[in-house]
Amino acid sequence: MSARFALIVCAFGLFLATGCGPAKLNETKTLSVEPGAPVAVDLAAQPKPQKVTVEYSSAEDVTVLVMKEADAKGEEGLINADIPTNKAKALASKKGKGETFTADVPENTAVRVIFSGNKTTKVNVKLTNK
Repeated sequence: MSARFALIVCAFGLFLATGCGPAKLNETKTLSVEPGAPVAVDLAAQPKPQKVTVEYSSAEDVTVLVMKEADAKGEEGLINADIPTNKAKALASKKGKGETFTADVPENTAVRVIFSGNKTTKVNVKLTNK
């Protein structure tokens, strides 16, 4: 009986050690955005749904799109992300000099956070999740 109890305790300890939510995201970057050359931050797929928070600030207006990686693959996906038919697929989007917003990301979904603008600018970005 005590061996079974010890096995259960060990299994519970492993469960707690592995966690049950998405990996903790706390990333801060400064990105250089040029006209016609969008920049992306790629986030790995997580086994559980997550809420990604995007906080950004810039001297110039920028468009920020949170998209499933499958909807914005590769270099072509970056360049075409802001086309209305593709932009409609975004999990969340904002335009301006700075804001904080969230996007609900389904489980097992890789994400691209895409930044684009009409003028050369630096964008300060902080990405977190829950």
